Amino acid sequence: AAEAYSKKAIDPTVEGYGTVVWSVLKAGAFATGILIFATQIDLFLEFGRYVQPGESEDIDLRLLSALVEVLNDVIFEASTIASLRLFLAVSTERNSRA
Repeated sequence: AAEAYSKKAIDPTVEGYGTVVWSVLKAGAFATGILIFATQIDLFLEFGRYVQPGESEDIDLRLLSALVEVLNDVIFEASTIASLRLFLAVSTERNSRA
C-alpha cells in the first residue's frame, strides 16, 4: 500500500498512466480486503460466532446490511480516490511540461 505514494505511482511522466492506474487498483484491492476482514470481525463480535446466510431472519438481515455497506463503501471510495489520483496525475503532467 505504501507504493501508492511513490513518485512513479503519481507522476505519469515517469512510467505513464498505466502505472498510475495500476497503483490505484492495487491500493484499492488492499483496502477492500482490509474492509472485508474488518466486517467479518465485526459480525463475529456481534454474534459471538461465525454465521451463515439462512440461519435466521435476523442474521440474514444483518448480513445483507453488511453487504450493502461494504459495496457502498467500495464503490464510493474507488470512484473518489481514482478520480482524485487521476486529477493529480494530469496536474503533475501539465506542471512538468510547463
